[in-house]
Amino acid sequence: MATKPLHKYSVQESSNLLVYENYSSDTISINETDFSSDGDETTDWSTSGDGPAKEVMIVFFSGQTGDTLSMKLKINGTYGDQIDILASSLPLTISGLLIDQIIFATDDTGTNEVVEVISFH
Repeated sequence: MATKPLHKYSVQESSNLLVYENYSSDTISINETDFSSDGDETTDWSTSGDGPAKEVMIVFFSGQTGDTLSMKLKINGTYGDQIDILASSLPLTISGLLIDQIIFATDDTGTNEVVEVISFH
């Protein structure tokens, strides 16, 4: 995977060529049952200098695998609808969108679920 190509690749070129300009990762400890906490958000890629993520991989690290994780994708500065997934169904790859940020919530207040979010720009 190239880290500094000569030009920025479009989403389709990145998918076809499996090439991205940059990548980053965030470890997120999810402990909120709603979307009110900034602590359960990834880095805002639209302002970090990397630009929006063209592909995101979410990997489960620890917690209760039977818990439901909820997430919202921020695209063009606005969060979309809630997406619910079982922790046991991770890893999950999202591609074909330009994602600014992701926020997470959990259905369980007793434990923290920890996920790693790897973003490709």
